[in-house]
Amino acid sequence: MPTLGRTFVVVAWTGLAATPLAAQGTWVGHQDPCRVSTGHFLVKSAVLYLKQAVETRFPDQRDGRLNEAYRVLMRAFSEAGQGDNAAAWYYLGRYYVERADPSGADSAFRRTLELAPECQPDVALYTGRLAALALAEALTAWGAGHRDSAVAAFRLARGLDPMDAEIPLYASIMYASMSEPDSAAALLEVGLKAAETDTTHATRMKQAELEVARAYETRAWSLPAVQTVAQTRARRDSTAPRVAPDSALRARMLADVAEIRARGRHLDAQSLATFQRESTLVEDRLAATRRTLDSLTAKAAADSQAVVEALAPAIRYYRRYGERYPDDATAALQLLRLETAAGDQPAVRRLVERLAASKADGAALVQAALGLYGDGLAEPAGTLLDAVLGRNPFDHRALSVLVHVRYATGQAEALRDAAERLVAIDPLNPSGARAMALVWDLAGQPDSVRRYLAQADTGLAWHITITQFASTDRSTSVNGSVRNGAGRALPALTLDFEFLDAAGTVLYTASADIPPIEPRRTATLSVRVEEGGAVAWRYRKR
Repeated sequence: MPTLGRTFVVVAWTGLAATPLAAQGTWVGHQDPCRVSTGHFLVKSAVLYLKQAVETRFPDQRDGRLNEAYRVLMRAFSEAGQGDNAAAWYYLGRYYVERADPSGADSAFRRTLELAPECQPDVALYTGRLAALALAEALTAWGAGHRDSAVAAFRLARGLDPMDAEIPLYASIMYASMSEPDSAAALLEVGLKAAETDTTHATRMKQAELEVARAYETRAWSLPAVQTVAQTRARRDSTAPRVAPDSALRARMLADVAEIRARGRHLDAQSLATFQRESTLVEDRLAATRRTLDSLTAKAAADSQAVVEALAPAIRYYRRYGERYPDDATAALQLLRLETAAGDQPAVRRLVERLAASKADGAALVQAALGLYGDGLAEPAGTLLDAVLGRNPFDHRALSVLVHVRYATGQAEALRDAAERLVAIDPLNPSGARAMALVWDLAGQPDSVRRYLAQADTGLAWHITITQFASTDRSTSVNGSVRNGAGRALPALTLDFEFLDAAGTVLYTASADIPPIEPRRTATLSVRVEEGGAVAWRYRKR
């Protein structure tokens, strides 16, 4: 049972505890238009006992009077033929109200309304209170992992008060947590209709809508086609390039033979045998590649359609949620993942523009950009990274990903700018040299590419890797490692760190002393400052 359910149990009990079932010491009989007859002496006695139970201040007397009320009502049904007397059923329901028994009250009041439908307003005064108890029972059962009991209690609560939006909304959340999104969605719609514009249900409405979207998302990712479509597409895309070289090779072989024959010459027996053997190998390989490609293309198409159908409900509910709660960037990022998997590129671009303008967490946006880049959507990935770097130009991870995005999109100047900024922040990290290699590769300068790749592999003696940057209002810390990349013992080293705000202003500095490092060994790097507010770091070798 998810812990989420237990959280909701506590919330429900907190809200329900302040709702008494009856005002102590005050008796109210049936009210117009409920004009039931209490003329039979047993029914009249039951009413009297109930009145005394409500008005007494002594718990023992209350319990005794309730027992007497129940006893005489049972006699009225079994001995006095009062089974069709709406008053007998009505006051039996009132007895169950005093006993805080939602199930008994539901049964008694249902019979009351069958006999006297005009009593609905009066009955509703009591069933609504009991519905709150039934809801609390449902949530308690749910929190304890008793599904069947929870479902039964939710149904009872809905029967007691069909107009209470909280009941179907809570039930929707329960079904979503149990991976039953269709049932959760149906109850969500009931709850939303009941709530309409009542803002008292706003919290539960938001919770239920998000949980339904998540439940559909979880179900979608569990389907085989959704899990394998990326690999199938990758196999298709890696197989396709093998067709052209073999097709060209076969065409050249046939052209060579045709040219020989055009000159009136013939291949000798040995050359002809060699040609036939080699051309057969190429044709067989080409045919096998085409069969594989056709199979992978068909499977990718079928899987893609299956993915679209599987993701459609989750996308639909996340979109609706996003329309109602546009400030929830976390949900928007989940939707972006789904839209990307479904291959809806226009929707992806629209959502990326929205996220880029939002206040979503920078680290989450970088992770989303990395996912887009991995799915071949470098341009929208760049939009998200530009948004992150617009807030914090020194975001190391954003720059690291942006280098590859700019390379993939062929933006030479933007690539150089990102690579140089990365090196300026983290000069002893081999990734900076590899970024510069990409710059020169895009510029068509292979000698410079080789130079920077060599620098990344062996040119940097100290290989710095920052694995964690944490900044609060009161402290800032950087952690990482230093690897010996020189193949010889390295002396001690001091790194001077600067901690910056979003405008690039240095807020405070600190140094890290690195001990001597033997070949193929690594030392830890740790810096902590008891000052906060920084959003970025950079360092220099002293």
